Amino acid sequence: MMDQEVYKRNKLFLKLLLENQPKIHAYILSLVTSQSDADDILQEVCSQIWARFDQFEEGGNFLSWALRFAFFEVLNFRSKKNKSRQVLFDNEVLQQMIPVLDEEMKTADARMDALEQCLEKLNERSRKMIDMRYDKGLNPAQISRSMNLSIHAVYKLLSRIHSQLLSCVERAIRREEFLHG
Repeated sequence: MMDQEVYKRNKLFLKLLLENQPKIHAYILSLVTSQSDADDILQEVCSQIWARFDQFEEGGNFLSWALRFAFFEVLNFRSKKNKSRQVLFDNEVLQQMIPVLDEEMKTADARMDALEQCLEKLNERSRKMIDMRYDKGLNPAQISRSMNLSIHAVYKLLSRIHSQLLSCVERAIRREEFLHG
């Protein structure tokens, strides 16, 4: 590949990985008991998908592709720790769970898409509050100082926004299910 093509491919990898890493991590965490083990497995999975990224077809389902690596890495981890009490399921049960977990990931993707659309519908003040709370990680006391509101008002507004977003996401999911059967 030419340097420009390599650059574009590397950039694509990073974009896809950053978009999907939380889902890959959640998937791994659902199969092991320890956050630390999940973190270690995730690092190994990232190394594997990077090393084999030339096998990924652009436009394909990156998450599904990466979850296959995650699944087999969990199996590898479990075989190493087979005598440990930290193992939740045997490998046969894990093999049977693949279709169920794939379906759950599709549902999670649909909910994330709906949430993104619903966030765009919020008024500016609500979006700012959600951004401060979740993107910047500020606690309600910090938000109250920044927005010149009482902490009680911040809790009340966040609760109202959460309810709004939940209703919006549920409507979007129902609408999508209705349209696509």
